[in-house]
Amino acid sequence: MAEDFVARRLAEIGCQPYRGDSFALPYRRHDTDFTNFVGVVPGTDRTLPPLLIGAHYDSVIAAPCADDNGAAVAICLALGKRAADLGGFKRDLVVAIFDAEEPPYFQSDAMGSNRFHEDQLDDRGVHLAIIYDLVGHDIRIPGVRMAVPGLAGLTFVTGCESHPELPDLVGSVELPDKFKLVATLNRYVGDMSDHGAFRKSGTPYLFFSCGRWEHYHEPTDTPDRLNYRKMARLTELSAGVLERADNAGLDESSEAADPASFEARTFRRSLGVAYPLFCKWAGVSEIDDRDSLDRVAGKLLGLGL
Repeated sequence: MAEDFVARRLAEIGCQPYRGDSFALPYRRHDTDFTNFVGVVPGTDRTLPPLLIGAHYDSVIAAPCADDNGAAVAICLALGKRAADLGGFKRDLVVAIFDAEEPPYFQSDAMGSNRFHEDQLDDRGVHLAIIYDLVGHDIRIPGVRMAVPGLAGLTFVTGCESHPELPDLVGSVELPDKFKLVATLNRYVGDMSDHGAFRKSGTPYLFFSCGRWEHYHEPTDTPDRLNYRKMARLTELSAGVLERADNAGLDESSEAADPASFEARTFRRSLGVAYPLFCKWAGVSEIDDRDSLDRVAGKLLGLGL
């Protein structure tokens, strides 16, 4: 049912098949059949490396798994429709819905994003890859009854360190009303989703996530628990990022600098009046350098995010 829906919806929003005459790009690993679904919204200059948005559609258990990862698939499809309705970008926009992200295939050669990058990606490569996973829920710290002020509405982004232009590019996009975005290094969480294939190849990438929550990999991960306003705001932000990336020189290789100052600004901007309380909770006097960012990340990750 999921496969039929994705293929049908790619056609309905105005995509063309990325390869051949079908959105389905099947592959076989370890005596098992898998299928990526990839469409493209054509740009005005199809010789350029395309933009890519992606999410996995498989679930870890036979349950709705709305946040992991239906919400992210919905955002990718919404962005594809938006681009098609507006006539596309200068570059192609590739909408990639990957198979086999969940265990037991996670980070194996059967993982859909790995197979796409190694076997199905055309010679143009990718200008910027934006990957989404676990983006539909409000953040709650497992085991902590008291809500940390300003934390619930956050969405995290990693990958700004993958190209020196990305901090300014992301920072230049006006945040939707009530949307809170915090940038952080990918090394804090590792390649926890499909962005890993692009990071390893040196492709500029962004990975959006709200981290794990109490319904992670549980039958209780159901659509009624999603925050649809938060998802809509992330879709709006992503549209702005894609618009700017379309004209950015991200294909020009250069050494990325540590984006610590940008990350610190995102904490201060997103937490607002709750910033002093958050710093106290995190055990830092100020979030202003890599050391304090390391300590904040350690605090959050230590509590299960």
